[in-house]
Amino acid sequence: MLTAIELGLKTLTAVTVKLNGRGPEIVQSGTAALGGVDADSIRAALGKTGVTGPRGVLVVSRGQALLRELELPAGTPDELVAMVRFQVEREMPLPIDQVRYSYIETGRADGKVRVQVVAVPRDVLDPAVIAVEAAGMKVAGAYVSSFGLMSLCGQTELAALVEVAGGEAEILVTDHGRMEFSRTAPLEDGFSAGEVAQEINRTLLSFGSRGPGREVRKIMLAGEGPDASALATAVGKVLDREVTTIGPGNLETATAAGVCAGLLRGTSMPDLLHPPVAVRKFTLTRVHRIGALAGAVLLMLLVWSQVALASKRTELETNKARLEALKPRTTALTRSLQQTQLADQWFRTRNCWIDVLASLRQTVNTSKLWIVTANFDDPGVIHLVGKAKDDSNVTDFVSALTKTGKFKNVQVPKIDSSKTVGADYKKDFTLDAHLAGFDAKKKKP
Repeated sequence: MLTAIELGLKTLTAVTVKLNGRGPEIVQSGTAALGGVDADSIRAALGKTGVTGPRGVLVVSRGQALLRELELPAGTPDELVAMVRFQVEREMPLPIDQVRYSYIETGRADGKVRVQVVAVPRDVLDPAVIAVEAAGMKVAGAYVSSFGLMSLCGQTELAALVEVAGGEAEILVTDHGRMEFSRTAPLEDGFSAGEVAQEINRTLLSFGSRGPGREVRKIMLAGEGPDASALATAVGKVLDREVTTIGPGNLETATAAGVCAGLLRGTSMPDLLHPPVAVRKFTLTRVHRIGALAGAVLLMLLVWSQVALASKRTELETNKARLEALKPRTTALTRSLQQTQLADQWFRTRNCWIDVLASLRQTVNTSKLWIVTANFDDPGVIHLVGKAKDDSNVTDFVSALTKTGKFKNVQVPKIDSSKTVGADYKKDFTLDAHLAGFDAKKKKP
């Protein structure tokens, strides 16, 4: 049996799964309101779910994680560890020592290896692990929800998997057990089937724009039971296509149950707490022998000195005990300072985009224009790729962005006719918006 805990923005979901002859079976499960990510709140929420156990795994929501697809030269496991670390240092927005990351191989061909990398900021994951363990459950691993969602369907053909839980929708496209595309979208309280269908349609359009000729024919909703069936039927009517449900678990517990089922089956998932590491081989040399001899001599001297200073041993042990008593305080203060510094840096490097994204969302008229992708890799610049019904819609969008006062310069380096036959959106465009008041010469702290 295996237990998984997923901490949402306002809820805690816990589930215990075992494998039998018929497949995965849920032994215990429940969802309860969560007052905060602290030991007392987690302990109280776990008590309400009825899920117990000394050990479990933590499920991290897709919205808190960064996913990257890499293609690297094939090499030994140790070489792959080094290459992945190098790419993580280049592509992640935070320094390597401020994130927890892991990866899995997804295929090898023509001298290349494909890997999927996941990363979560330490100031997000570490406090959650500490709080869960303080609440009485040892955390044996941490996994991103997307891989639990994939394990529900196994090696199916090209399909879209949908999770609706914790105030957001996660939609990913999988092909025979390999994640091809993934995105999340926030959902309003009391969301409708039309809202979920709209996010599914946007995901399929974005996936289709990456390469023609790959149509997603199957759509599956994570969860079983009356609520899941009713939502699947309603979403299917809006999309005018069949939406099936898949379990075990209900709408809230299906993804956590998928993590448990996948791990119990032996499915490879990237563990953020135990990533692959390079193995150092030890060879005994002449230098080691000399060092061992010197160590033996030092040990003999140490024993002799302890005998000679026996009268001072009691005082020394007393002082050592006092130091040990002070260590927990020192450790706690150091951890608190580090977490405060990390939180401050995360806020300063990300907060400047919050108002910009809010303005962007208010500016987009989705009936005439929609955004396919947004890229923030260049400091102070947002690169947008989208579709519009005609050129005037793009011009109106540029004017609207300029009027917000959030950008000092908005450029449209590219606008072409759409290559999709019969599409409502006739124009494909690329837009670069430079953040007002941002000095690109300044280095990030």
